[in-house]
Amino acid sequence: MSRIPKTSAFHSRAQLLPKYVIYLLVPLFIWMSCVTITGMGRELCVSMIPRGFVAAYNTAVLPTRIRSVREAPANRPVKKPHNPPPRLVDGPNTHIPWLIVGGGIHGVHIAARLIGEGGINASSIRIIDTNKSLLQTWKSRTAATGMEYLRSSAGFHLDVDERSLRQFGGSTSKKKRKKKTDNVNIRTLKRNDAFSNDYERPRLAMFNEHCDSVVTKYHLDQLHVQGTVTSMEPSPNHVTVEVMRGGPPNYDFGGTEQDMRKETHSYSYTAQNVILALGNDVPTYADWVTDEDIEEGFVHHLLDFDPNTHSPRNHNREMSVRNERTFDEDVAVIGGGITAAHKALELVRHSAAKQGQTTSATRNSRRIHLISRHPIKEQQFDTHQDWMMDLAACQRIRDGGGEGRPQRQERFAGCSCWKERRSMIAQERVAGTVTPALYRGEQGLGWAIEGGEVDWHQAEVLTKRYVHETDTVNGHDHKRMELTLSCGNVITVDEVLLATGFGKKRPGGALINNLVETFGLRVSDFCGFPIVDEHLSWDNSRIYVAGALAELELGPSARNIAGARLAAERILQAAHELRP
Repeated sequence: MSRIPKTSAFHSRAQLLPKYVIYLLVPLFIWMSCVTITGMGRELCVSMIPRGFVAAYNTAVLPTRIRSVREAPANRPVKKPHNPPPRLVDGPNTHIPWLIVGGGIHGVHIAARLIGEGGINASSIRIIDTNKSLLQTWKSRTAATGMEYLRSSAGFHLDVDERSLRQFGGSTSKKKRKKKTDNVNIRTLKRNDAFSNDYERPRLAMFNEHCDSVVTKYHLDQLHVQGTVTSMEPSPNHVTVEVMRGGPPNYDFGGTEQDMRKETHSYSYTAQNVILALGNDVPTYADWVTDEDIEEGFVHHLLDFDPNTHSPRNHNREMSVRNERTFDEDVAVIGGGITAAHKALELVRHSAAKQGQTTSATRNSRRIHLISRHPIKEQQFDTHQDWMMDLAACQRIRDGGGEGRPQRQERFAGCSCWKERRSMIAQERVAGTVTPALYRGEQGLGWAIEGGEVDWHQAEVLTKRYVHETDTVNGHDHKRMELTLSCGNVITVDEVLLATGFGKKRPGGALINNLVETFGLRVSDFCGFPIVDEHLSWDNSRIYVAGALAELELGPSARNIAGARLAAERILQAAHELRP
Protein backbone atom coordinates (compact mmCIF):
# COMPACT_ATOMS: atom_id res chain seq x y z
CA MET A 1 0.00 0.00 0.00
CA SER A 2 1.47 3.33 -1.07
CA ARG A 3 1.95 6.05 1.54
CA ILE A 4 2.30 9.85 1.40
CA PRO A 5 6.00 10.89 1.53
CA LYS A 6 7.10 12.44 4.85
CA THR A 7 9.22 15.13 3.24
CA SER A 8 6.48 17.71 3.84
CA ALA A 9 4.19 17.58 6.88
CA PHE A 10 2.09 20.37 5.43
CA HIS A 11 1.60 18.41 2.21
CA SER A 12 0.49 15.37 4.19
CA ARG A 13 -2.11 17.36 6.14
CA ALA A 14 -3.35 18.97 2.93
CA GLN A 15 -4.01 15.52 1.44
CA LEU A 16 -6.15 14.57 4.45
CA LEU A 17 -8.03 17.87 4.71
CA PRO A 18 -10.70 17.12 2.02
CA LYS A 19 -11.82 14.02 3.94
CA TYR A 20 -12.49 16.04 7.08
CA VAL A 21 -14.41 18.59 5.07
CA ILE A 22 -16.58 15.86 3.50
CA TYR A 23 -17.26 14.28 6.88
CA LEU A 24 -18.55 17.62 8.12
CA LEU A 25 -20.48 18.74 5.07
CA VAL A 26 -22.44 15.56 4.27
CA PRO A 27 -24.40 15.46 7.57
CA LEU A 28 -24.81 19.22 7.38
CA PHE A 29 -26.33 19.06 3.90
CA ILE A 30 -28.66 16.23 4.90
CA TRP A 31 -29.83 18.18 7.93
CA MET A 32 -30.41 21.29 5.85
CA SER A 33 -32.46 19.29 3.33
CA CYS A 34 -34.75 18.02 6.06
CA VAL A 35 -35.31 21.26 7.93
CA THR A 36 -35.68 23.33 4.75
CA ILE A 37 -38.38 21.13 3.22
CA THR A 38 -40.27 21.06 6.49
CA GLY A 39 -39.97 24.82 6.83
CA MET A 40 -38.14 24.76 10.20
CA GLY A 41 -34.80 26.20 11.19
CA ARG A 42 -33.61 27.70 7.91
CA GLU A 43 -32.64 30.92 9.64
CA LEU A 44 -30.70 28.95 12.23
CA CYS A 45 -28.82 27.13 9.47
CA VAL A 46 -27.83 30.39 7.79
CA SER A 47 -26.56 31.94 11.01
CA MET A 48 -24.39 28.97 11.92
CA ILE A 49 -22.50 28.28 8.69
CA PRO A 50 -20.46 30.38 6.22
CA ARG A 51 -22.29 32.19 3.47
CA GLY A 52 -20.42 30.29 0.76
CA PHE A 53 -21.84 26.96 1.86
CA VAL A 54 -25.36 28.41 2.05
CA ALA A 55 -25.08 29.81 -1.45
CA ALA A 56 -23.82 26.48 -2.80
CA TYR A 57 -26.69 24.66 -1.10
CA ASN A 58 -29.31 27.08 -2.45
CA THR A 59 -27.95 26.77 -5.97
CA ALA A 60 -27.27 23.05 -6.25
CA VAL A 61 -29.38 21.17 -3.71
CA LEU A 62 -32.49 23.13 -2.81
CA PRO A 63 -34.03 23.44 -6.33
CA THR A 64 -33.65 19.71 -6.89
CA ARG A 65 -35.28 18.86 -3.56
CA ILE A 66 -38.23 21.18 -4.10
CA ARG A 67 -38.69 19.98 -7.68
CA SER A 68 -38.75 16.35 -6.57
CA VAL A 69 -41.47 17.14 -4.03
CA ARG A 70 -43.53 19.05 -6.56
CA GLU A 71 -43.23 16.29 -9.16
CA ALA A 72 -44.33 13.54 -6.79
CA PRO A 73 -47.74 12.25 -7.90
CA ALA A 74 -50.40 13.90 -5.80
CA ASN A 75 -52.77 10.97 -6.14
CA ARG A 76 -50.34 8.24 -5.14
CA PRO A 77 -52.34 5.79 -3.02
CA VAL A 78 -51.50 5.45 0.64
CA LYS A 79 -50.30 1.94 1.34
CA LYS A 80 -52.52 0.58 4.05
CA PRO A 81 -54.21 -2.76 4.60
CA HIS A 82 -57.68 -3.14 3.15
CA ASN A 83 -59.93 -4.74 5.70
CA PRO A 84 -62.28 -7.35 4.29
CA PRO A 85 -65.96 -6.40 4.22
CA PRO A 86 -68.33 -8.20 6.56
CA ARG A 87 -70.11 -11.27 5.26
CA LEU A 88 -72.43 -9.96 2.58
CA VAL A 89 -76.03 -11.11 2.65
CA ASP A 90 -78.19 -9.51 -0.02
CA GLY A 91 -81.95 -9.72 0.28
CA PRO A 92 -84.51 -9.67 -2.54
CA ASN A 93 -84.29 -5.86 -2.52
CA THR A 94 -80.85 -4.45 -1.78
CA HIS A 95 -79.68 -0.84 -1.80
CA ILE A 96 -76.10 -0.40 -2.93
CA PRO A 97 -74.05 2.74 -3.75
CA TRP A 98 -72.04 1.20 -6.62
CA LEU A 99 -73.04 -1.69 -8.87
CA ILE A 100 -70.60 -2.86 -11.54
CA VAL A 101 -71.97 -5.02 -14.35
CA GLY A 102 -69.11 -7.16 -15.69
CA GLY A 103 -66.31 -8.92 -13.82
CA GLY A 104 -63.66 -8.76 -16.52
CA ILE A 105 -60.56 -6.60 -16.91
CA HIS A 106 -62.45 -3.30 -16.82
CA GLY A 107 -64.88 -4.16 -14.05
CA VAL A 108 -62.20 -5.52 -11.73
CA HIS A 109 -59.84 -2.59 -12.24
CA ILE A 110 -62.58 0.01 -11.71
CA ALA A 111 -63.62 -1.73 -8.48
CA ALA A 112 -60.00 -1.76 -7.30
CA ARG A 113 -59.62 1.96 -8.06
CA LEU A 114 -62.85 2.88 -6.27
CA ILE A 115 -61.63 1.09 -3.15
CA GLY A 116 -57.88 1.66 -3.30
CA GLU A 117 -57.82 5.23 -4.56
CA GLY A 118 -61.36 6.50 -4.13
CA GLY A 119 -61.64 5.44 -0.51
CA ILE A 120 -65.02 3.80 -1.08
CA ASN A 121 -65.89 1.06 1.38
CA ALA A 122 -65.77 -2.36 -0.22
CA SER A 123 -69.16 -3.30 1.19
CA SER A 124 -70.64 -0.43 -0.88
CA ILE A 125 -69.79 -2.22 -4.14
CA ARG A 126 -71.16 -5.26 -5.97
CA ILE A 127 -69.81 -6.83 -9.16
CA ILE A 128 -72.37 -8.74 -11.23
CA ASP A 129 -70.88 -11.35 -13.55
CA THR A 130 -72.25 -14.57 -15.05
CA ASN A 131 -69.11 -16.60 -14.32
CA LYS A 132 -68.29 -18.42 -11.12
CA SER A 133 -65.17 -16.30 -10.60
CA LEU A 134 -63.96 -12.89 -11.65
CA LEU A 135 -61.81 -12.65 -14.82
CA GLN A 136 -62.92 -16.16 -15.86
CA THR A 137 -63.66 -15.12 -19.44
CA TRP A 138 -60.33 -13.30 -19.77
CA LYS A 139 -58.35 -16.27 -18.49
CA SER A 140 -60.18 -18.82 -20.64
CA ARG A 141 -59.87 -16.80 -23.84
CA THR A 142 -56.21 -15.95 -23.43
CA ALA A 143 -55.42 -19.57 -22.57
CA ALA A 144 -57.24 -20.75 -25.70
CA THR A 145 -55.13 -18.48 -27.92
CA GLY A 146 -51.84 -19.93 -26.72
CA MET A 147 -50.53 -16.50 -25.73
CA GLU A 148 -47.23 -16.40 -23.85
CA TYR A 149 -46.73 -12.65 -23.39
CA LEU A 150 -49.25 -9.83 -23.44
CA ARG A 151 -49.12 -7.16 -26.11
CA SER A 152 -49.26 -4.30 -23.61
CA SER A 153 -46.35 -3.27 -21.40
CA ALA A 154 -45.87 -3.58 -17.66
CA GLY A 155 -47.49 -0.24 -16.82
CA PHE A 156 -50.96 -1.52 -17.78
CA HIS A 157 -52.53 -3.81 -15.23
CA LEU A 158 -55.39 -3.97 -12.73
CA ASP A 159 -53.82 -2.54 -9.58
CA VAL A 160 -53.85 1.12 -8.57
CA ASP A 161 -50.13 1.89 -8.46
CA GLU A 162 -48.59 1.99 -11.92
CA ARG A 163 -45.44 0.25 -10.59
CA SER A 164 -47.34 -2.65 -9.06
CA LEU A 165 -46.87 -5.22 -11.84
CA ARG A 166 -43.14 -4.47 -12.20
CA GLN A 167 -42.66 -4.90 -8.48
CA PHE A 168 -44.73 -8.08 -8.51
CA GLY A 169 -42.62 -9.53 -11.33
CA GLY A 170 -39.33 -8.47 -9.77
CA SER A 171 -38.51 -5.80 -12.35
CA THR A 172 -38.33 -2.21 -11.14
CA SER A 173 -36.56 -0.47 -14.03
CA LYS A 174 -35.22 -1.01 -17.52
CA LYS A 175 -31.70 -0.54 -16.23
CA LYS A 176 -32.18 -3.32 -13.71
CA ARG A 177 -33.68 -5.58 -16.37
CA LYS A 178 -30.72 -5.07 -18.67
CA LYS A 179 -28.29 -5.97 -15.94
CA LYS A 180 -30.43 -8.93 -14.95
CA THR A 181 -30.53 -10.43 -18.43
CA ASP A 182 -26.83 -10.13 -19.30
CA ASN A 183 -25.25 -13.45 -20.38
CA VAL A 184 -28.59 -15.26 -20.31
CA ASN A 185 -29.51 -17.64 -23.10
CA ILE A 186 -32.40 -16.16 -25.07
CA ARG A 187 -34.32 -19.44 -25.21
CA THR A 188 -34.11 -19.87 -21.43
CA LEU A 189 -35.05 -16.24 -20.93
CA LYS A 190 -38.20 -16.53 -23.04
CA ARG A 191 -39.36 -19.52 -21.07
CA ASN A 192 -38.63 -18.30 -17.57
CA ASP A 193 -38.52 -14.51 -17.41
CA ALA A 194 -41.50 -12.55 -16.15
CA PHE A 195 -41.16 -9.82 -18.79
CA SER A 196 -40.18 -9.76 -22.44
CA ASN A 197 -37.08 -7.93 -23.61
CA ASP A 198 -39.15 -5.51 -25.66
CA TYR A 199 -41.40 -3.00 -23.88
CA GLU A 200 -41.42 -5.06 -20.67
CA ARG A 201 -44.44 -7.03 -21.79
CA PRO A 202 -45.57 -9.34 -18.96
CA ARG A 203 -45.81 -13.08 -19.30
CA LEU A 204 -49.46 -14.12 -19.28
CA ALA A 205 -49.14 -16.55 -16.35
CA MET A 206 -47.47 -13.89 -14.20
CA PHE A 207 -50.00 -11.24 -15.25
CA ASN A 208 -52.87 -13.52 -14.22
CA GLU A 209 -51.21 -14.17 -10.87
CA HIS A 210 -50.96 -10.43 -10.38
CA CYS A 211 -54.65 -10.08 -11.26
CA ASP A 212 -55.48 -12.66 -8.61
CA SER A 213 -53.40 -10.73 -6.09
CA VAL A 214 -55.40 -7.57 -6.87
CA VAL A 215 -58.67 -9.45 -6.36
CA THR A 216 -57.38 -10.74 -3.03
CA LYS A 217 -55.91 -7.39 -1.96
CA TYR A 218 -59.22 -5.56 -2.30
CA HIS A 219 -61.42 -8.58 -1.43
CA LEU A 220 -63.21 -8.30 -4.76
CA ASP A 221 -64.15 -11.96 -4.81
CA GLN A 222 -66.39 -11.27 -1.81
CA LEU A 223 -68.16 -8.55 -3.79
CA HIS A 224 -68.88 -10.81 -6.76
CA VAL A 225 -72.48 -11.79 -7.42
CA GLN A 226 -72.82 -14.58 -9.95
CA GLY A 227 -75.77 -13.75 -12.14
CA THR A 228 -77.12 -11.99 -15.21
CA VAL A 229 -78.63 -8.51 -15.35
CA THR A 230 -82.00 -8.84 -17.05
CA SER A 231 -83.20 -5.23 -16.94
CA MET A 232 -82.30 -1.74 -15.77
CA GLU A 233 -84.56 1.22 -15.02
CA PRO A 234 -82.80 4.56 -14.48
CA SER A 235 -84.37 7.20 -12.22
CA PRO A 236 -83.13 10.66 -11.20
CA ASN A 237 -81.60 9.43 -7.91
CA HIS A 238 -80.96 5.75 -8.52
CA VAL A 239 -81.05 2.84 -10.96
CA THR A 240 -83.18 -0.27 -10.41
CA VAL A 241 -81.34 -3.37 -11.60
CA GLU A 242 -82.98 -6.78 -11.91
CA VAL A 243 -80.58 -9.71 -11.58
CA MET A 244 -81.24 -13.38 -12.21
CA ARG A 245 -78.68 -15.24 -10.16
CA GLY A 246 -77.77 -18.32 -8.20
CA GLY A 247 -75.85 -18.48 -4.95
CA PRO A 248 -72.08 -18.02 -5.09
CA PRO A 249 -70.18 -19.37 -2.08
CA ASN A 250 -69.72 -15.99 -0.39
CA TYR A 251 -73.46 -15.22 -0.21
CA ASP A 252 -75.97 -16.68 2.22
CA PHE A 253 -79.22 -17.81 0.58
CA GLY A 254 -80.11 -20.60 2.94
CA GLY A 255 -80.48 -24.25 1.97
CA THR A 256 -77.72 -26.62 0.96
CA GLU A 257 -74.84 -25.82 -1.34
CA GLN A 258 -76.31 -28.22 -3.92
CA ASP A 259 -79.64 -26.38 -3.85
CA MET A 260 -77.84 -23.06 -4.27
CA ARG A 261 -76.12 -24.35 -7.38
CA LYS A 262 -79.33 -25.65 -8.94
CA GLU A 263 -81.65 -22.76 -8.21
CA THR A 264 -81.69 -19.29 -9.66
CA HIS A 265 -83.04 -16.26 -7.87
CA SER A 266 -84.46 -13.02 -9.19
CA TYR A 267 -83.17 -10.16 -7.07
CA SER A 268 -83.57 -6.42 -7.34
CA TYR A 269 -80.80 -3.93 -6.60
CA THR A 270 -81.41 -0.23 -6.08
CA ALA A 271 -78.06 1.28 -7.02
CA GLN A 272 -77.05 4.89 -6.64
CA ASN A 273 -74.55 4.37 -9.46
CA VAL A 274 -74.15 1.66 -12.09
CA ILE A 275 -71.05 0.99 -14.19
CA LEU A 276 -71.47 -1.01 -17.39
CA ALA A 277 -68.23 -2.90 -18.11
CA LEU A 278 -69.65 -5.36 -20.64
CA GLY A 279 -66.65 -6.11 -22.85
CA ASN A 280 -66.86 -6.52 -26.62
CA ASP A 281 -69.41 -7.60 -29.19
CA VAL A 282 -69.89 -11.31 -29.90
CA PRO A 283 -67.15 -13.26 -31.75
CA THR A 284 -67.24 -13.07 -35.54
CA TYR A 285 -67.91 -16.23 -37.58
CA ALA A 286 -67.27 -16.57 -41.30
CA ASP A 287 -70.29 -16.78 -43.58
CA TRP A 288 -69.46 -20.29 -44.69
CA VAL A 289 -69.57 -21.70 -41.14
CA THR A 290 -72.79 -23.57 -40.27
CA ASP A 291 -74.24 -24.80 -37.00
CA GLU A 292 -73.39 -28.34 -38.08
CA ASP A 293 -69.71 -27.42 -38.38
CA ILE A 294 -69.72 -26.13 -34.81
CA GLU A 295 -71.86 -28.86 -33.27
CA GLU A 296 -69.75 -31.65 -34.78
CA GLY A 297 -66.56 -30.02 -33.50
CA PHE A 298 -64.94 -29.22 -36.84
CA VAL A 299 -64.99 -25.43 -36.42
CA HIS A 300 -64.21 -23.58 -33.19
CA HIS A 301 -63.87 -19.89 -32.49
CA LEU A 302 -61.03 -19.31 -30.04
CA LEU A 303 -62.83 -16.42 -28.35
CA ASP A 304 -66.33 -17.91 -28.16
CA PHE A 305 -66.33 -18.64 -24.46
CA ASP A 306 -68.86 -21.01 -22.94
CA PRO A 307 -69.39 -20.13 -19.24
CA ASN A 308 -70.63 -23.66 -18.51
CA THR A 309 -67.44 -25.39 -19.65
CA HIS A 310 -64.94 -22.54 -19.06
CA SER A 311 -63.52 -23.06 -22.55
CA PRO A 312 -64.20 -21.89 -26.11
CA ARG A 313 -67.65 -23.03 -27.16
CA ASN A 314 -67.63 -26.69 -28.28
CA HIS A 315 -63.85 -26.68 -28.24
CA ASN A 316 -63.33 -30.23 -27.05
CA ARG A 317 -59.96 -30.78 -28.69
CA GLU A 318 -57.75 -28.35 -26.81
CA MET A 319 -54.06 -28.88 -27.50
CA SER A 320 -53.24 -29.36 -23.82
CA VAL A 321 -55.33 -32.55 -23.65
CA ARG A 322 -54.91 -34.00 -27.14
CA ASN A 323 -54.55 -37.75 -27.20
CA GLU A 324 -52.53 -39.85 -29.64
CA ARG A 325 -55.42 -40.15 -32.07
CA THR A 326 -55.76 -36.42 -32.53
CA PHE A 327 -52.03 -35.58 -32.43
CA ASP A 328 -51.54 -36.00 -36.17
CA GLU A 329 -54.63 -34.06 -37.19
CA ASP A 330 -54.19 -31.24 -39.69
CA VAL A 331 -55.37 -27.85 -38.47
CA ALA A 332 -56.27 -24.60 -40.21
CA VAL A 333 -56.06 -21.33 -38.27
CA ILE A 334 -58.04 -18.55 -39.94
CA GLY A 335 -57.05 -14.97 -39.14
CA GLY A 336 -54.26 -12.52 -39.81
CA GLY A 337 -53.82 -10.86 -36.42
CA ILE A 338 -52.05 -11.52 -33.17
CA THR A 339 -54.52 -14.18 -31.96
CA ALA A 340 -53.95 -16.29 -35.07
CA ALA A 341 -50.18 -15.90 -34.74
CA HIS A 342 -50.25 -16.94 -31.07
CA LYS A 343 -52.30 -20.03 -31.88
CA ALA A 344 -50.21 -21.08 -34.87
CA LEU A 345 -47.02 -20.85 -32.83
CA GLU A 346 -48.58 -22.80 -29.97
CA LEU A 347 -49.46 -25.58 -32.41
CA VAL A 348 -45.88 -25.56 -33.70
CA ARG A 349 -44.47 -25.79 -30.17
CA HIS A 350 -46.84 -28.60 -29.27
CA SER A 351 -46.01 -30.58 -32.41
CA ALA A 352 -42.28 -30.19 -31.81
CA ALA A 353 -42.60 -31.34 -28.20
CA LYS A 354 -44.83 -34.25 -29.11
CA GLN A 355 -42.64 -35.43 -31.96
CA GLY A 356 -39.69 -35.42 -29.59
CA GLN A 357 -41.49 -38.08 -27.55
CA THR A 358 -42.25 -40.38 -30.49
CA THR A 359 -40.08 -42.71 -32.53
CA SER A 360 -39.36 -42.19 -36.20
CA ALA A 361 -41.45 -45.27 -36.97
CA THR A 362 -44.60 -43.79 -35.44
CA ARG A 363 -44.00 -40.14 -36.28
CA ASN A 364 -46.26 -38.65 -38.96
CA SER A 365 -46.13 -35.23 -40.57
CA ARG A 366 -48.82 -32.88 -39.44
CA ARG A 367 -49.85 -29.78 -41.40
CA ILE A 368 -50.59 -26.47 -39.74
CA HIS A 369 -52.25 -24.01 -42.11
CA LEU A 370 -52.58 -20.27 -41.51
CA ILE A 371 -55.12 -18.50 -43.73
CA SER A 372 -55.34 -14.69 -43.81
CA ARG A 373 -56.93 -12.27 -46.24
CA HIS A 374 -54.04 -9.80 -46.15
CA PRO A 375 -50.25 -9.98 -45.79
CA ILE A 376 -48.97 -10.39 -42.25
CA LYS A 377 -48.38 -6.88 -40.92
CA GLU A 378 -46.11 -5.95 -38.04
CA GLN A 379 -47.07 -3.34 -35.45
CA GLN A 380 -46.05 -3.14 -31.81
CA PHE A 381 -49.41 -1.89 -30.47
CA ASP A 382 -52.82 -1.80 -32.10
CA THR A 383 -53.13 1.91 -31.21
CA HIS A 384 -50.59 4.70 -30.86
CA GLN A 385 -49.24 5.10 -27.32
CA ASP A 386 -50.62 8.64 -27.17
CA TRP A 387 -54.09 7.14 -26.80
CA MET A 388 -53.01 5.17 -23.73
CA MET A 389 -51.89 8.16 -21.64
CA ASP A 390 -54.14 8.86 -18.69
CA LEU A 391 -54.62 12.28 -17.11
CA ALA A 392 -52.02 11.62 -14.41
CA ALA A 393 -49.36 10.86 -17.05
CA CYS A 394 -50.36 13.96 -18.99
CA GLN A 395 -49.99 16.07 -15.85
CA ARG A 396 -46.52 14.67 -15.16
CA ILE A 397 -45.44 15.62 -18.66
CA ARG A 398 -46.92 19.10 -18.23
CA ASP A 399 -45.12 19.57 -14.91
CA GLY A 400 -41.88 18.60 -16.59
CA GLY A 401 -42.26 21.31 -19.22
CA GLY A 402 -43.96 19.25 -21.92
CA GLU A 403 -47.25 19.84 -23.69
CA GLY A 404 -49.18 17.52 -21.42
CA ARG A 405 -52.13 15.95 -23.16
CA PRO A 406 -51.12 14.49 -26.58
CA GLN A 407 -52.39 16.24 -29.68
CA ARG A 408 -54.28 13.11 -30.76
CA GLN A 409 -56.37 13.22 -27.58
CA GLU A 410 -56.83 17.00 -27.86
CA ARG A 411 -58.16 16.72 -31.41
CA PHE A 412 -60.46 13.88 -30.45
CA ALA A 413 -61.85 15.71 -27.40
CA GLY A 414 -62.34 18.86 -29.43
CA CYS A 415 -64.37 17.09 -32.12
CA SER A 416 -68.13 17.46 -31.63
CA CYS A 417 -69.14 15.26 -34.59
CA TRP A 418 -69.75 11.67 -33.50
CA LYS A 419 -69.33 10.37 -37.04
CA GLU A 420 -65.93 12.02 -37.27
CA ARG A 421 -64.93 10.59 -33.91
CA ARG A 422 -65.89 7.11 -35.09
CA SER A 423 -63.82 7.69 -38.23
CA MET A 424 -60.83 8.71 -36.10
CA ILE A 425 -61.20 5.54 -34.02
CA ALA A 426 -61.31 3.36 -37.14
CA GLN A 427 -58.24 5.07 -38.54
CA GLU A 428 -56.17 4.97 -35.34
CA ARG A 429 -57.04 1.44 -34.23
CA VAL A 430 -55.15 -0.94 -36.52
CA ALA A 431 -56.53 -4.46 -36.25
CA GLY A 432 -55.05 -7.60 -37.78
CA THR A 433 -51.39 -7.01 -36.89
CA VAL A 434 -48.71 -8.95 -35.02
CA THR A 435 -45.86 -7.67 -32.88
CA PRO A 436 -42.28 -7.80 -34.23
CA ALA A 437 -41.29 -10.08 -31.34
CA LEU A 438 -43.98 -12.56 -32.36
CA TYR A 439 -43.01 -12.58 -36.04
CA ARG A 440 -39.22 -12.31 -36.07
CA GLY A 441 -36.47 -14.57 -34.78
CA GLU A 442 -36.03 -18.31 -34.64
CA GLN A 443 -39.15 -18.73 -32.53
CA GLY A 444 -41.24 -16.31 -34.58
CA LEU A 445 -44.03 -16.90 -37.04
CA GLY A 446 -41.95 -15.77 -40.03
CA TRP A 447 -39.31 -18.37 -39.25
CA ALA A 448 -41.97 -21.09 -38.86
CA ILE A 449 -43.43 -20.19 -42.27
CA GLU A 450 -40.04 -20.19 -43.99
CA GLY A 451 -39.11 -23.47 -42.33
CA GLY A 452 -42.29 -25.19 -43.49
CA GLU A 453 -43.72 -25.68 -40.02
CA VAL A 454 -46.66 -23.44 -40.96
CA ASP A 455 -48.25 -23.29 -44.41
CA TRP A 456 -49.39 -19.70 -44.92
CA HIS A 457 -52.08 -18.91 -47.47
CA GLN A 458 -53.03 -15.34 -48.30
CA ALA A 459 -56.58 -16.12 -49.27
CA GLU A 460 -60.18 -16.49 -48.19
CA VAL A 461 -62.23 -19.65 -47.88
CA LEU A 462 -64.53 -19.91 -50.90
CA THR A 463 -66.22 -23.24 -50.27
CA LYS A 464 -66.05 -26.15 -47.91
CA ARG A 465 -67.26 -29.74 -48.01
CA TYR A 466 -66.90 -32.88 -45.96
CA VAL A 467 -64.85 -35.80 -47.26
CA HIS A 468 -64.24 -39.28 -45.90
CA GLU A 469 -60.77 -40.80 -45.82
CA THR A 470 -59.58 -44.20 -44.67
CA ASP A 471 -56.72 -44.39 -42.18
CA THR A 472 -53.94 -46.50 -43.74
CA VAL A 473 -52.73 -47.64 -40.30
CA ASN A 474 -55.92 -48.94 -38.64
CA GLY A 475 -58.36 -48.87 -41.55
CA HIS A 476 -60.80 -46.52 -39.79
CA ASP A 477 -62.90 -44.11 -41.81
CA HIS A 478 -62.39 -40.43 -40.88
CA LYS A 479 -64.59 -37.48 -41.71
CA ARG A 480 -62.57 -34.42 -42.66
CA MET A 481 -63.19 -30.93 -44.03
CA GLU A 482 -61.97 -29.79 -47.44
CA LEU A 483 -61.48 -26.04 -47.93
CA THR A 484 -61.19 -24.38 -51.33
CA LEU A 485 -59.22 -21.14 -51.06
CA SER A 486 -59.31 -18.04 -53.23
CA CYS A 487 -55.60 -18.41 -54.00
CA GLY A 488 -56.35 -21.68 -55.82
CA ASN A 489 -55.19 -24.08 -53.11
CA VAL A 490 -57.39 -26.87 -51.80
CA ILE A 491 -56.54 -28.17 -48.32
CA THR A 492 -58.03 -30.95 -46.21
CA VAL A 493 -58.04 -30.54 -42.43
CA ASP A 494 -59.46 -32.15 -39.32
CA GLU A 495 -60.09 -28.94 -37.43
CA VAL A 496 -60.60 -25.25 -38.20
CA LEU A 497 -59.79 -22.67 -35.53
CA LEU A 498 -61.22 -19.20 -36.07
CA ALA A 499 -59.14 -16.28 -34.85
CA THR A 500 -61.34 -13.65 -36.46
CA GLY A 501 -61.92 -11.41 -33.44
CA PHE A 502 -65.11 -9.74 -32.31
CA GLY A 503 -67.88 -7.99 -34.16
CA LYS A 504 -68.07 -4.20 -34.39
CA LYS A 505 -71.60 -3.76 -33.16
CA ARG A 506 -72.58 -2.16 -29.87
CA PRO A 507 -72.18 -4.71 -27.06
CA GLY A 508 -74.80 -5.39 -24.43
CA GLY A 509 -77.60 -6.76 -26.61
CA ALA A 510 -81.15 -6.42 -25.28
CA LEU A 511 -80.02 -4.76 -22.05
CA ILE A 512 -78.55 -1.75 -23.86
CA ASN A 513 -81.26 -1.74 -26.51
CA ASN A 514 -83.87 -1.35 -23.77
CA LEU A 515 -82.04 1.61 -22.22
CA VAL A 516 -81.95 3.32 -25.60
CA GLU A 517 -85.44 2.51 -26.83
CA THR A 518 -87.42 2.67 -23.58
CA PHE A 519 -85.60 5.33 -21.60
CA GLY A 520 -84.19 7.36 -24.46
CA LEU A 521 -80.53 7.37 -23.48
CA ARG A 522 -78.61 9.12 -26.24
CA VAL A 523 -76.54 7.23 -28.79
CA SER A 524 -74.74 8.23 -31.97
CA ASP A 525 -76.98 8.18 -35.03
CA PHE A 526 -73.98 6.95 -37.01
CA CYS A 527 -72.77 3.95 -35.00
CA GLY A 528 -75.30 3.55 -32.16
CA PHE A 529 -72.73 3.81 -29.34
CA PRO A 530 -73.51 5.80 -26.17
CA ILE A 531 -72.93 9.55 -26.03
CA VAL A 532 -71.42 10.21 -22.61
CA ASP A 533 -69.78 13.13 -20.80
CA GLU A 534 -66.15 13.46 -19.74
CA HIS A 535 -66.85 11.34 -16.65
CA LEU A 536 -68.40 8.59 -18.81
CA SER A 537 -71.86 9.30 -17.40
CA TRP A 538 -74.56 8.33 -19.88
CA ASP A 539 -77.10 11.17 -20.14
CA ASN A 540 -76.67 12.01 -16.44
CA SER A 541 -78.60 8.85 -15.68
CA ARG A 542 -76.25 7.60 -12.95
CA ILE A 543 -75.14 4.98 -15.44
CA TYR A 544 -71.45 5.00 -16.38
CA VAL A 545 -69.85 3.04 -19.19
CA ALA A 546 -66.43 1.47 -19.77
CA GLY A 547 -64.73 -0.59 -22.46
CA ALA A 548 -66.19 -0.54 -25.95
CA LEU A 549 -69.25 1.42 -24.78
CA ALA A 550 -66.93 4.33 -23.86
CA GLU A 551 -65.16 4.53 -27.23
CA LEU A 552 -66.75 7.80 -28.35
CA GLU A 553 -65.27 9.52 -25.28
CA LEU A 554 -62.01 7.65 -24.62
CA GLY A 555 -60.94 6.90 -28.18
CA PRO A 556 -59.43 3.82 -29.85
CA SER A 557 -57.74 2.39 -26.73
CA ALA A 558 -61.02 2.15 -24.78
CA ARG A 559 -61.26 -1.63 -25.21
CA ASN A 560 -57.71 -2.38 -24.04
CA ILE A 561 -56.22 -2.72 -20.56
CA ALA A 562 -55.05 0.87 -20.99
CA GLY A 563 -58.68 1.77 -21.64
CA ALA A 564 -59.67 0.22 -18.31
CA ARG A 565 -57.28 2.58 -16.55
CA LEU A 566 -58.59 5.54 -18.56
CA ALA A 567 -62.20 4.71 -17.69
CA ALA A 568 -61.43 4.17 -14.01
CA GLU A 569 -59.74 7.56 -13.84
CA ARG A 570 -62.75 9.35 -15.31
CA ILE A 571 -65.30 7.52 -13.14
CA LEU A 572 -63.18 8.14 -10.04
CA GLN A 573 -63.39 11.87 -10.71
CA ALA A 574 -67.18 11.58 -10.75
CA ALA A 575 -67.10 9.60 -7.49
CA HIS A 576 -65.13 12.39 -5.82
CA GLU A 577 -67.63 14.98 -7.02
CA LEU A 578 -70.57 12.90 -5.74
CA ARG A 579 -69.25 12.91 -2.20
CA PRO A 580 -71.15 15.24 0.16
